[in-house]
Amino acid sequence: MTSLTSTPDDPVEPHKPRWSRVAVSLVVLLALVAVGTVVAVATGSSGRPIAEVLASLTRFDALHSLDASPTDRIVWNVRLPRVALGLLVGCNLAVAGVLLQGIMRNPLASPGIIGVTVGAALFASLAILGVTDLIGIPWLATLSLPMMAFIGALLATMLVYVMSWQPGVGTSPTRMILAGVAVTAMLGAFQSFLSVYFADRIQGVVLWLSGSLNARSWNHLPMIWPFTILGLVIAALLVRPLNLLQLGDDSAAALGVPVQTVRIGAIVAAALLTASAVCVAGVVGFVGLVVPHIVRTAVARDHAGLIPAAALGGAALVVWSDAAARQLDEMPVGILTALIGGPYFVFLLYRKKLI
Repeated sequence: MTSLTSTPDDPVEPHKPRWSRVAVSLVVLLALVAVGTVVAVATGSSGRPIAEVLASLTRFDALHSLDASPTDRIVWNVRLPRVALGLLVGCNLAVAGVLLQGIMRNPLASPGIIGVTVGAALFASLAILGVTDLIGIPWLATLSLPMMAFIGALLATMLVYVMSWQPGVGTSPTRMILAGVAVTAMLGAFQSFLSVYFADRIQGVVLWLSGSLNARSWNHLPMIWPFTILGLVIAALLVRPLNLLQLGDDSAAALGVPVQTVRIGAIVAAALLTASAVCVAGVVGFVGLVVPHIVRTAVARDHAGLIPAAALGGAALVVWSDAAARQLDEMPVGILTALIGGPYFVFLLYRKKLI
């Protein structure tokens, strides 16, 4: 029976990937992303015909043209940046989930469960509320929202790592997940304290923490795309070590994998990816849990196929969810992904006979 906390003593023999199946899956996911992009751009308070949207997407000069039509202005200035951010947010969260599940050998690990998301959200909330000014830490007040989110994600990650460290042994997936649950609870309590103490100013933060892409613009794009590229590069470099880690720590080490170094590198990359997603969209939950698990089951367990498939799957899920959320009176996309991911998480626990 699969344990919630670990499978450290049960090495898993990696399956040989069926590359034809991976290739077909990537094409299907890419098509989902492309169609979702067009549908999301055409969806909004003033719906636009698909043909008109497609024609506008080919007019690359419309962004800066003074003669742009109303459709071009809506597409290029309002909806396309929102969709682009949704694609990157979904990609980042899903790849972060793959990395964490890979190093912990546990399909239930995700940025939300081991404290990375709540750490980023807490520090971003501190920045939004101006708490850094009140508590007299001027250098924190000068940092931007993305930097604060990254610091929060990194501190939460380091705290998990230190708490799970055992002298002479290092860390193990079991201790990391248990420490992550504890850190998530502690930082969540601080978040609740802020909600109570700053009740008069918390409304905007609560909306932001619900996860939303509403009113995002091209100015938000530099907050996330460099971290997406960096995170994907690190993930690509870790493909072989992550595959070998599925055999167990001892076997991976015997095959030349520096286990603790790989674990630290994957955690830092996951923190970068998660923090950048949180700082532009707030907390969009369950993407990092659900997408990697579905892709691992349906497409490939080899990380060479799993990582790109999860990136596309996460992008497709967030963009389609955001398009649907707009039809529900601009519901925050984070609420919709939670409504999708929550039941799936319960199903996952039931299937693993954990409940």
